[in-house]
Amino acid sequence: MRRIAAASASNSMSLQVKYSPTLAYWFICDTLSLANQANREGMHANALSLTRQCIEAVSVIEVGICNHPDAEAMLLKWDADRATAGEMRKWLQANVWVNYGTGLWNEPWDVFMRELAAAIQPYAHYGRNLAQWQLRFHGSVDIAEDCTAGAEGLMMELRPRAYDAQKATRITLFHGLLTYVLGRVWMSSNPADGHFDALMGRLGKALGASRYLDGHATDWSQQFWATLWERGGGTILE
Repeated sequence: MRRIAAASASNSMSLQVKYSPTLAYWFICDTLSLANQANREGMHANALSLTRQCIEAVSVIEVGICNHPDAEAMLLKWDADRATAGEMRKWLQANVWVNYGTGLWNEPWDVFMRELAAAIQPYAHYGRNLAQWQLRFHGSVDIAEDCTAGAEGLMMELRPRAYDAQKATRITLFHGLLTYVLGRVWMSSNPADGHFDALMGRLGKALGASRYLDGHATDWSQQFWATLWERGGGTILE
């Protein structure tokens, strides 16, 4: 984060957009702080919705520190509301991401970013998918005595701030993914820092090996479903 802060503040763009990357950096830091607090208190839907807003802020930082000759023009279009967040990412894909290398599982960086953004897009607004993050699911439990003897079912806990360990862990994982993305953003403009490159390599390997992510085998649309289940019927943490 110190590297991102310094790079954001040292750009040589015109005054109109010079501080946009720094504002985006502050936004991410504050958002992650608020989301972390909400997550710890069981407000998982709120934490995820907050975290979702960081994707667009990352793009503003990227454009601001990438040192591309057309970056300022792109940021001015965004500042004038003539370029959407999607158009910003398309510009990055065409002009910057080619220098990033691969994502978590050796896929092209543009594929990694596209899938990551799509996986959490449903949580940009309050709807059915986001509401599911307000529920706590318990693993297999014995069901009512008047049912078949020995039968098991799943119990859903419905109350304010129902803390769910799996949901909390997966949101923390998403925060780790954002940290990894920011690290790779900084690295693309500072390729000579071998020590930091090695750190990002270790972080990416650890994230890619998480049992909560299987993007190397399936599609990312499943990665941020509200609850993941083991084949035996319990949640992954159980």
